[in-house]
Amino acid sequence: MIKCQKHLFSLDTSEYYLNCAYKSPLLKNGELLAIQALKKERNPSYLKPFDYFNISEEIRTEFSKIINSNKDEVAIIPSSSYGFANVFNNLKINGNKAITVENEFPSGYFSIKKWCSEKNIQLETIKRNNLSAQDWNKKIINSIDSDTSVVIISSVHWMNGTKFDLKKIGEKCKNNNTFFIVDGTQSVGALSIDVKDFKIDALICAGYKWLFGPYSMALGYYSSKFNDGIPIEESWMNRTNAQDFSNLTEYDSKYKPMAGRYNVGETTNFILSPIMLNGLKQINSWGINNIESYCKKLSKIVISELSPLGIAFENENYFTYHLFSLGLPKHLNLLTFKKILEKKKIRVSIRGANLRVSINVFNDERDIDKLVETVKEFI
Repeated sequence: MIKCQKHLFSLDTSEYYLNCAYKSPLLKNGELLAIQALKKERNPSYLKPFDYFNISEEIRTEFSKIINSNKDEVAIIPSSSYGFANVFNNLKINGNKAITVENEFPSGYFSIKKWCSEKNIQLETIKRNNLSAQDWNKKIINSIDSDTSVVIISSVHWMNGTKFDLKKIGEKCKNNNTFFIVDGTQSVGALSIDVKDFKIDALICAGYKWLFGPYSMALGYYSSKFNDGIPIEESWMNRTNAQDFSNLTEYDSKYKPMAGRYNVGETTNFILSPIMLNGLKQINSWGINNIESYCKKLSKIVISELSPLGIAFENENYFTYHLFSLGLPKHLNLLTFKKILEKKKIRVSIRGANLRVSINVFNDERDIDKLVETVKEFI
């Protein structure tokens, strides 16, 4: 297991940052690389044609290691909504309904809602109500049938970290010829995700949370079902002759193979790309299993200390160690407690009726103890 990695960040030592699901802090090395990249902008004569492509290929390679895909199945995009736009621009209608879950993140929800409206497809939202996480997952799986064109779901629920059984959902989708689209933003980089084993057709991830990348950069996995798709923009960089600068006006009509066609225009952002690549390399250096184990060690402290006080947590099989909510007794005021936490510089988020805690390798027992201590005082 790895030790606390706080030394690799420049976090304010007077704060207790338990909010990686909001935005990850910048790695020190990522900051240095961005400064170096900015200085390079002073003299563009040093910029060579291969510089427009090499770092993007490295990014695609490093991300593919995290999700167990081929690098050519990865696209570099500016946001999750952009990634979903490419998905829904190329979906085939296999049935008369689509499925999502209650309180799905807006980027995914509005993407599928628009597609359903345009294609005259019924959108079915699977609500949890008072179901256990296990029964909610069963309800989702049982809703998938031969009339289901597509299922779009987050890998874990972004509001409270409830884990979805992606493997079983993926298998049900495959058996019914249903597209399986996953928003991996709140877990990829901190939780093991295998796109092949889970039968995922497209996985879209914002880069500025668990991947330690910059805002305005995201990554997408597109399976072979999208190999012949049409991207939402016609970037010159996504053509097979793009690296031959002197012959660009030969107008090669062929896109780059596989997911390369879905890259955003001006793919290689010379300032942001070094941050993204550094974050991915660091994750692969740590190892996803080690990140999971580290977060598990810290979250177990929270559970053991607060459960006896009546704080509710998700069932262990559906609990996510890096992102979870504190189930405060209903008579306690959530907003009042959030103000107390802010006063003590404990940084968490409120999402819906959930007090969301999200931890990573830059947290330590000092952060956890401060949270536990404050909850006990409030109770």
